[in-house]
Amino acid sequence: MKPVEIRKLSVDEIKAKLSDAREELMKLRFQQVTGQLTDTSRLRLLRRDIARLETILKELSVSVVDEKKEEPVVEPEEEPKAKAKPRTRTKAKVETEKEGEA
Repeated sequence: MKPVEIRKLSVDEIKAKLSDAREELMKLRFQQVTGQLTDTSRLRLLRRDIARLETILKELSVSVVDEKKEEPVVEPEEEPKAKAKPRTRTKAKVETEKEGEA
């Protein structure tokens, strides 16, 4: 299925198609294990269809929640910047500083 076709469907229809696709994938896996599956490319196509359905369903769910404003949209917090390490003086620097003072 193409993404354009999926987006035209309602959320319930997408969920139904997703359920059917998962069931078909399970059946194909059983056929593959028992050696009855001849068209193995169907597994790959079906996995991709499932991913497309899940992605678009997720996009629609987020947009529906945003429109209804049932849940506030939480923006990720910025991580605090790492503190700079204090500069350490090496033994050679200490000795040169003592020489400079004397």
